[in-house]
Amino acid sequence: MELSRRQLMAISGGTVVAATGLTATPAFASAADADGAKKPDGPGRQAPKGVWLAGDTHVHDDHSSDGSLPRQESGQTLPGNLPVADQIGQGERTDLDFMPLTDHRTYDQQWDPGWQSSKLLLIPGEEANGSPHAIVLGAVDTIVDGANPAGSAAFRHVQQSVWDAHAQNAIWSVAHPDDGEYTPEDGPNDNASVQGMNTVEVYNVASDPDAEIDYAENRWNRGFRFGVTAASDCHFRELWGIAGPGQPTTYVFAAQRSVRGILDGLRAGRTTVSVSRTGPFVTLEADVDGDGVFEAMGGDEVIVNDDRLPHRASLRVRIQSGAGTTVRVYASPGRSAGPVATVTPSAADETHLVPIRLTGAQTWYRVEVRAPGAASGAEADPTLPDQLRAATSPVFISVKRPADPRPELPLPAPARGDDRASVALGEDGGFAGFADVAVRDGVAHVVAEVHDGSSTTVVYRQVPPHGQPAKPVTLSGDSATARSPRVAVSGRDVWVVWADERGQEQPHRSSIYLRHSRNGGHSFDPETRLTHGTGRAIHPAIALLDAEHPVVAWADNTGGAFDVYAQVVGLDRDPANLSATGKTTSPGDGTDARSARFPASLFPSVAVGRDGRVLVAWQDDRFDPDPLWTGHTPAPGQAPSGTDPDNWQILASTRPERGQGWGAPVQVSAVTTMADRHPSVLADAEGAFVAVWESSALQSSGANIGLRYGRSTDGGKTWSPFQTVAPDPDAMSQRPRLSLDPDRSVRVVWYDTRAADWRWKVFTARLDVHKGWTAPTQLSIAGNGTWPAADQGVVVFTSDRQARRTQRDWTQQIYLLQAH
Repeated sequence: MELSRRQLMAISGGTVVAATGLTATPAFASAADADGAKKPDGPGRQAPKGVWLAGDTHVHDDHSSDGSLPRQESGQTLPGNLPVADQIGQGERTDLDFMPLTDHRTYDQQWDPGWQSSKLLLIPGEEANGSPHAIVLGAVDTIVDGANPAGSAAFRHVQQSVWDAHAQNAIWSVAHPDDGEYTPEDGPNDNASVQGMNTVEVYNVASDPDAEIDYAENRWNRGFRFGVTAASDCHFRELWGIAGPGQPTTYVFAAQRSVRGILDGLRAGRTTVSVSRTGPFVTLEADVDGDGVFEAMGGDEVIVNDDRLPHRASLRVRIQSGAGTTVRVYASPGRSAGPVATVTPSAADETHLVPIRLTGAQTWYRVEVRAPGAASGAEADPTLPDQLRAATSPVFISVKRPADPRPELPLPAPARGDDRASVALGEDGGFAGFADVAVRDGVAHVVAEVHDGSSTTVVYRQVPPHGQPAKPVTLSGDSATARSPRVAVSGRDVWVVWADERGQEQPHRSSIYLRHSRNGGHSFDPETRLTHGTGRAIHPAIALLDAEHPVVAWADNTGGAFDVYAQVVGLDRDPANLSATGKTTSPGDGTDARSARFPASLFPSVAVGRDGRVLVAWQDDRFDPDPLWTGHTPAPGQAPSGTDPDNWQILASTRPERGQGWGAPVQVSAVTTMADRHPSVLADAEGAFVAVWESSALQSSGANIGLRYGRSTDGGKTWSPFQTVAPDPDAMSQRPRLSLDPDRSVRVVWYDTRAADWRWKVFTARLDVHKGWTAPTQLSIAGNGTWPAADQGVVVFTSDRQARRTQRDWTQQIYLLQAH
């Protein structure tokens, strides 16, 4: 029943200010329990502190094959007119605080020299998957959409992409659910059974927002818990005036103005959406225990002990720039039951209180703002008298326990068993990932990223074979933007390298830092900064020439294109550019946004041979006909063609013993029909170099990734034809890492999807140079196991096995086990 005016308390007036930069009006948000829910009972509860940041979560450019109007109208045969820098510039002019570029099934836009801004927080992004589409924000590379095994549920590959994103602490969002998960006529399809989405688009102007809201309410009523986003889904500069970046706008409540702060806010569902940067801005808060402190906000999930709330329990709805609109407050089950309160604001800033009445064990409240005028989306019903103009994420209230999803199609039960893995780093409810390990004298030296309090730090820990691990040590100081650690050990010398922006993300300009311990990791010397460029130095790798001379390699785009650099610390005065030789770059001809050529050299791996020869390998797309561009602009009269993804190949450069010169890049994989990425290299016991990498068809979705390897017996000058590693056509195999066992045999570890419970598992195989690779052995059992690394038979990996829920428990920890 809708509340009467007598039951609805209004507080009118207030100063009209822009939404961005506002600290929260009181709205309690204590630290979440490990299950992702909040409990309002108890003293000392306070309102959250943070800032509303305005952005767009779904924006394209010409790195999508259909990323601009000429491309779409011509069937992808004409030149493009929407370069990365132009779309970012429009986001800046719209006064957004953050924006990703989410091109279709590619991460290449992040490798474009134009991906920079001193005004916007640029979020790494991708519109992943073939069908249905998903928005992934904050991943480190593309989320590859694999093929389902015959007979599997249709949404298996989609669910696996959710888990893959979460293993990177990235956000996974349902894109335009009315084109993939739901239709008003048929309701939800199989894809709607995916669990663990962080947000759902309810205001995509290229679609039908009312159908998208129907989908969201349908899922909320079945126990799914997520926040809402808006999306311009902009492909056309010609529509910048009405559907450009920020039209509509997603506001994220972030603890701090940073990329990690925004991602954390999205993960918590603390969002509200509006038709534009200057449109109505509505927020929802809840005082569930009636003590006058509003202890929850839109997106939060609150647990109460029983369904009899204090009579003063209330919602607080604030609407700014909403004069003349209609504000409706809905409670579960949603629009089908009509609003519980309706307000027509007359002032520029109004606040209203609405009593909370629970309707069962699971209740949610949300707010939307409507007004007559133009249709809310390209596929919206233009005859509706009131079109969507703004909406909040719900406040979810549960009695005694948080909600569990009730999908139409359940997930397989998770595998059970003891793999004898133990926690090396990370806490319940937190994130630790991207681990590396080096072992000496039985002690595992483990490094990883730890994400906490909107910060990303590099943490080191010693784990002995017996007894308690040492106390974790943060090596990155007070920086909140440290990423991608790697570790190497020789005797008592421990070296750790990582990339770090030092909190300066506008523009993104990371550098490579190195720390050295001379006493087995008990203490570390002050850090050394290895790079001083004006671009992004990322993805460092490390190996030791000897205990005093680490070889560090990384990718850097100071010169425009990403190139791979290497430096022998203590011997080389400056780093050497290993990948520039033979690479041709061009800013383009000015008539086609896709004519620029900046081949990227990325994800280096380094190895040192027993004779002191050094080898660095990396992935490189210089042999692609149009590097970094999906599809191809054909000659007049020809049909569209091109690669999608690029023809990435594995290249390598070597340096003789104690020599000062690096050789020209040589091809390791040398295959033109596959995308070869993410290499790992080492020197084996016989003095040969071994390389392993991912390989997939030039097909951006519906194709699985396999592993390949090659071997060089002449110091890296030439390489054997590739061979496959642990092939399984039904499995996705990712992120291989090589290491030596105590007996000096070569081991590879990776994660893939061949397990019966669908979850990612860590697998291993060993190399016999005469017989080839052994059959794969599964190492991890419980939960998802991802991003492994190994040394001396010790394997570390990321796992969510301690998560208590399939949604809103983001626990990812580093586990350690002994390979067998």
